[in-house]
Amino acid sequence: MRRLLITALLLVTSAAPLLAQGSLSLQGFGYPTGQLSTRAASMAGASAETDASSPVNPGALPGAGRSNFSFQIDPEYRQITVGGRAVNTRTTRFPVISIASRIGVRGFLGASFSTLLDRTWDASFRDTVTVAGAREGSTVSTTVRGAINDARVAYAWQFNERVQAGLAFHAYTGANRMTLSRAFDDTTKYGSLSQNTTLSYAGSAISAGLLSRPLPHLYLAASIRVGGAMKTRYDDSLATRGNAPSRYGASITYDGIPGSQLVARFSHEGWSRMRSLGSAALDVRDANDLSLGADIAGPKVQGTPMQFRIGARSRDLPFGFNGSAVKERTLAIGTGTTLARGWATVDVSVQRNDRTATGLKERGTILSVGLTVRP
Repeated sequence: MRRLLITALLLVTSAAPLLAQGSLSLQGFGYPTGQLSTRAASMAGASAETDASSPVNPGALPGAGRSNFSFQIDPEYRQITVGGRAVNTRTTRFPVISIASRIGVRGFLGASFSTLLDRTWDASFRDTVTVAGAREGSTVSTTVRGAINDARVAYAWQFNERVQAGLAFHAYTGANRMTLSRAFDDTTKYGSLSQNTTLSYAGSAISAGLLSRPLPHLYLAASIRVGGAMKTRYDDSLATRGNAPSRYGASITYDGIPGSQLVARFSHEGWSRMRSLGSAALDVRDANDLSLGADIAGPKVQGTPMQFRIGARSRDLPFGFNGSAVKERTLAIGTGTTLARGWATVDVSVQRNDRTATGLKERGTILSVGLTVRP
């Protein structure tokens, strides 16, 4: 009986009825936020390898200049269209919180807490069952609240003006809190049924990264993350074993235009290493990510310089739907400025995401607002 219950829980992590759930992007183990700061998100992720506030490349930490603390809020508004019918949903995320401090002249120590995969949704459908020889109508509902989070501790060293590198340890934690319920139409004869369960995740990884300036105005950055063992637990019992996803990425940045940067980035994420953590019904896939972005110097407002950012991105999501890959294309814009004589920075971005699979289309708009304080 216990094995059957665990199997049922793992099946819940597969695709739910889309029209009820109202989201294509939250299938599989969840939606990959990209672990991007607001600034990196405004360039569609192109600057993630060189951005000190994005927990992607530990070698980027010295780019913060001095000790800092940053956090952000990212509400997303989604609309999915299935068979001519549209469903609107909204999710609010706090995808990245980070803190970093300079150690000595060349060292930098940082810690961050970010969302690797977000999985929060509701689904319901009509069902008819036989009770005491009679067919009874009912509504079956599933509610999932959860995420897999990445707690990272990183250390970076700036060898000279041309080369800096870093190492990091990642601890993956999180849980899916699920409620399965059935409500009968005839409430005078039958009461409702409900089952609350929690499926928790635990895993680890290590990462390394490098930034270099081989030529004037040209920066190269690269990072790699190697996933370790990962487990799921149902309450206090081990449910499944697998591996945390591995990743590698690289970018090239040109800053020959005064006050501006042009960036291109490629990244590959090995999500299929997580396949054994779920049910056989899950279509887990590796994903490629290509992005281009620009950070352009704008006018000064009351003596404070403004930055304008744009970006475009094309990537795979880490799951298939009905045997086909799910693609996401993003257009992003944003701006940023300093406050309090450089002691704080405010960044704002808007991302427009189009996600497609066979016969399905989802549009998402993410508004991101980030604050960085440099005491």
